[in-house]
Amino acid sequence: MASRVAEHADPVYRAARVAGMIAYRSPADPMQVPSVLPLFIDIVAAEYLLPAERCLDDCMTLAYAYAQLGIPAHVRAAELSITNTLTKTTVVHGSLTPHWDDDMIYGHTVVWLPTLNHLVDVTAEQFPEIAALDQGPMIAGRDGYQAAHIPEERIQVKRKNLRMAYTLAPLDTTVALLDHPVPRASMADYHRRGVNVATAAVIILADSLPQERLALVPHRRAAALIEAVRELPEYRTPAGDRRFLLRGPDGAQIVVELDEIPLPVGTPSAAELPWRESN
Repeated sequence: MASRVAEHADPVYRAARVAGMIAYRSPADPMQVPSVLPLFIDIVAAEYLLPAERCLDDCMTLAYAYAQLGIPAHVRAAELSITNTLTKTTVVHGSLTPHWDDDMIYGHTVVWLPTLNHLVDVTAEQFPEIAALDQGPMIAGRDGYQAAHIPEERIQVKRKNLRMAYTLAPLDTTVALLDHPVPRASMADYHRRGVNVATAAVIILADSLPQERLALVPHRRAAALIEAVRELPEYRTPAGDRRFLLRGPDGAQIVVELDEIPLPVGTPSAAELPWRESN
């Protein structure tokens, strides 16, 4: 895994995936905007050679980022079964009963987008079977057949010679998993990182989507934010956080976060997260 990441650590390699996805997916596609966020996290992970086993941290960050764009997102513990159709072998990762031991989590987490019926596994390539395919984060939806014949908590996807089946643990299981000192102590950092990821995604989309196509974006809060930042100067804090500059009432520039930018009346608010944020 480390050698594969090092080989493709050049941000240009990963950024090409984002550019290609934006170029070839219609803005009317409900998954165009949501797909940018995990692909951006993948770029950052490759650039900084981050360890592969970071699923909970990335999922929490991603959920906060989606919330900023008004897209409901649930972190879910999951079990992943991978079958190689060539060798007829199956391996299982994760657990439907994850647990903490010595401040380490034993299990795997993904992000479930309930209003879009899509699953995002931002660290799928931590598993060698998936890493060998070199196709980035897993973004999979339930098609019509699955909706009619497969239980709601199970999502199946095929990549090349691999058949993968995700089974989601109940939401209560993940909420209980997050009620632990380690994630509770990190909630402020998850929020901070999530705002940065959402900001980066909005900037990428503002630079890539022509203004006349913005009306096609089905996520109204995301579309409003993309429009709002087009002409705003970006500002980086000493800590590296992404902010914007606005003109205050007295004409002086003020520094604002993404969620502090004034939006048109009637714009949906940020989505709520299904866990307790305070300690």
